[in-house]
Amino acid sequence: MSAVRRFLDLSNAHLTNEDRALLDACAGHDTGELLCASTPYGWFVFACEERPQISDTLWALFEEARQHGCEYLLFDRDAASLDGFPVFDWEAKGATAEKAQEEEDLMEAG
Repeated sequence: MSAVRRFLDLSNAHLTNEDRALLDACAGHDTGELLCASTPYGWFVFACEERPQISDTLWALFEEARQHGCEYLLFDRDAASLDGFPVFDWEAKGATAEKAQEEEDLMEAG
């Protein structure tokens, strides 16, 4: 086994809200299926060769990484998106939730 390993650098936008929640839940924990760590800007994930219980979208990204000789994926908010893979606008949902919280805070104060 080589001490040098490769990773696929890609945008967080390829993750659904469910994928993000799964990575958050698994980060730093030995789940027996998914090995990942959170970073300040995304996640670093081992692209296992046997499919764990993950979405078809996330599995396709694992396969893409492996096809390029990468053992890991680095999901990063500033990385480019990959052609041919879906992109999800989960920040808009977060912004909506933030606005709703602001409105709720105003109603409680007023």
